[in-house]
Amino acid sequence: MSAEQIYLLNGWTVEFQKYIHMHSHSLELSRGSEAYQVFCEDTRYGFVGIWPYELKETVTDAIFHELLAVLRKWASLSDFQYRLYTSQNDYETNDTQA
Repeated sequence: MSAEQIYLLNGWTVEFQKYIHMHSHSLELSRGSEAYQVFCEDTRYGFVGIWPYELKETVTDAIFHELLAVLRKWASLSDFQYRLYTSQNDYETNDTQA
């Protein structure tokens, strides 16, 4: 198991722990008393899937867009191919072949 990675991005703390259960990772964003878990796992297609779109139902639009900005920055710093799902069917990726 890899060590936990902690980043401070745009005023948010991003904590990432690889492989907490099989292919799943722990990804938490926090700021002050706010804390959000984001579903994140390795996929069979070779990329890390990041699914924050479900948070859209529980946070304001402004917070959701802040979280997306932080996740974009965090994912761009990470050393893996990713898909950041902004909705159930829409995603952003660093994979030039997608």
